[in-house]
Amino acid sequence: MQKLLSGWPWQARAKSGTLALMIGENSMRYVLAAETGNSAATLAAWGMEQRGSSTREAFMKRIKLALPPAQTTIAVLEPRDYQIIQVETPNVPAEELRGAVRWKTVEYLDGSPHDYTFDVLTMTGEGNRGNIIAVAAHNSLVRARMLDCANLDHPLSVIDVAETAQRNLLRAVLQSRHPAVKVAAALIADAGRALLVIAVRDELCFFRRFDFDIDMLAVPVDEVQSALISQGANAETISGSLMQLHRSLDLWEDSYPNLPLGIMLIDAGVKTAAIVERLRPETGVETEALDPSAIFALPAEKKTPPWREPAYLPLLGALLRSAEP
Repeated sequence: MQKLLSGWPWQARAKSGTLALMIGENSMRYVLAAETGNSAATLAAWGMEQRGSSTREAFMKRIKLALPPAQTTIAVLEPRDYQIIQVETPNVPAEELRGAVRWKTVEYLDGSPHDYTFDVLTMTGEGNRGNIIAVAAHNSLVRARMLDCANLDHPLSVIDVAETAQRNLLRAVLQSRHPAVKVAAALIADAGRALLVIAVRDELCFFRRFDFDIDMLAVPVDEVQSALISQGANAETISGSLMQLHRSLDLWEDSYPNLPLGIMLIDAGVKTAAIVERLRPETGVETEALDPSAIFALPAEKKTPPWREPAYLPLLGALLRSAEP
């Protein structure tokens, strides 16, 4: 009987690979990797579902049908789902660090620190300034994501955030193309916002989100266009985006004068090339496209890679997590 059952068409597919997904109220996006490492991955499938006018229950049923089976599931939180904070490292034994950080972050959180789930990222290399990075997500949000994944038959293995995922992408691209660079930045822009992270020898040391208008910045600047955009809101959005970028880079330079930035890698989707050209004279360092094409192998039948859309990049970065806990 066991042999006969193994050939039935409705037998559950064997689970393998790693699935990274981001579930919001109105959309879900995922990437499945057949094989993963901290510097490369082989992708098997990816996609997204929009809720539209469906009820939450109907939307989750649709997601369940859309998701491929996987052995490991990583949930990447949306920016509004968590807070990431850099604070002074408490002077306590290692086993007491998480509890001490919980109380260090009390002024940044709504409600009691006991209402939050914490993780900490220590900085041990050259970028260490006696600080620690803490990520806090409300317990109700963490429980909701765990229940969502359980109901989708994808029990949650790991929760990740965009800052560490983007660091992973930066690390992998540097290993592939610029192994000698010690201090590097990655700027990923999408939907009017940008996330800038800076790493020192692969260790996340700096992160900042700010408004960033890629549509206006991607417009080539010549004399006629300069005259047109110098009037009204367009000029304000351009100058505001550039000002936020300069403030971020200046803050890094002031905080880490002995660790000058070596390169900046940029991704802005289909407008990446235009943004790279626009920002190159602004950054003061070598500036080029992030381009993760050398990191990810694609299935033969897939023509358009997921990294063409910046919204997939946090998921791709999450797949490059180190094997260490």
